[in-house]
Amino acid sequence: MQSTVLIVEDDLGLQSSLAKSIGRKGHEVVCTSAVSEANRLLRGRKIDLILLDLRLPDGSGFNILRAARDLDEDIVVIAMTAFAEVKTAVRAMKEGAYDFIVKPFELDDLHLTVERAIQTQQLQRQVRRLEHERQSREGVTEILGESSAIEQVRAQIHKVAPAASPVLVVGETGTGKELVADAIHRLSPRGAGPLVKVNCSAFSEQLLGSELFGHEKGAFTDAREARAGLFEMANGGTLLLDEISEMKPSLQAELLRVVEGQPFRRVGGQREIRTNVRVIASTNRDLPARIRSGDFREDLYFRLKVFQLDVPPLRARGSDVVLLARFFLQRSAFRLRRGAMHLAPQAEGILLGYDWSGNVRELRNVMERAAIICETGEVGVEHLPGELQASVFVRRHGSSGPGAIPSLSEIEHRYIAHVVKTVGGNLSEAARVLGIARNTLKAKLGDPPTD
Repeated sequence: MQSTVLIVEDDLGLQSSLAKSIGRKGHEVVCTSAVSEANRLLRGRKIDLILLDLRLPDGSGFNILRAARDLDEDIVVIAMTAFAEVKTAVRAMKEGAYDFIVKPFELDDLHLTVERAIQTQQLQRQVRRLEHERQSREGVTEILGESSAIEQVRAQIHKVAPAASPVLVVGETGTGKELVADAIHRLSPRGAGPLVKVNCSAFSEQLLGSELFGHEKGAFTDAREARAGLFEMANGGTLLLDEISEMKPSLQAELLRVVEGQPFRRVGGQREIRTNVRVIASTNRDLPARIRSGDFREDLYFRLKVFQLDVPPLRARGSDVVLLARFFLQRSAFRLRRGAMHLAPQAEGILLGYDWSGNVRELRNVMERAAIICETGEVGVEHLPGELQASVFVRRHGSSGPGAIPSLSEIEHRYIAHVVKTVGGNLSEAARVLGIARNTLKAKLGDPPTD
């Protein structure tokens, strides 16, 4: 894909050489040697990438960097600097430059940096496009992904949203069950009404009853005034009962009556109250097993299960892992006011190979952490949590045969050697990644265990 590259360089010989070399790569090139002309070009045409000399005859290249970031956050800036000015280039990256290259440089190195920057820019635009689609996809917001598993979830949301029937949303922790409930509500005829949520595991039985159905003044200790419950607050809209499996059976009986359209009374009250509320329940537990153990009412289960929607775990969504990781990384970088960030291929491989027991929530947190600790534009293996690296390593390098299962100490030695190799033999960096002292690392790198 052709990009427009602005070269800002006062050495006219170097400027000409760069223009010819980059032009041969298929990019449109415009050149200048002055801050004022560069700012005029930025305002007058679409610029994708800037090769920027930070020292110019009529001012500082930082003025151009700031103007570019103010005009278009997608513009990628690569600073060109002399070796003695590397600190200045690092400052430029902190102010939003994508990368820097030290003069004199090989043209091949420059082309590699430029192409990588353009790929990152295209990825940013793809993430922004996906977010826009997410926001405009008929109310199914926040549910990112292109896998068949997530497409099926979207299709089910569209089918069930227009109905008034209860919905049971099932899935592991962190898969996005609440987002599914949000989408069902927004797409429903009740979308303009209230969406009220309650976590059933957060209250005792008495307090949850009061939360759901309200109470009258003096109904129990500290009930100093009458209070409407969540069913009344959600009238005309939707009530999400999260962690429904944790509700006590005695309260389940009252809930069943209300879900079936019967009136209820506030705690300590006599007046019967009717509401028009759609109930969505969600859980990460096995409700049939809870029924068998006597902890969940079978009649309530079948009433809630008029339509069951299963949210797939992240490990079943294939390449969605990388798509989501890129999205969360760019969002975190934006919030941290960093420049463009991208994932190294090795890091993507580890993300794809991990089991993700915490699902999308865990992935989001991992990417936020990576954006915080990464000091360059590229998130590598070393920026991922050690337990994530270790989990993938053990699965890939551990033996599968029952007679050849490696010992824990052997796995530890293999993993330490793997980390040292990954960081290019730098023991200090390896110790940082592993979270141990350098002397401890040197001791552990002795002869491998034979037990």
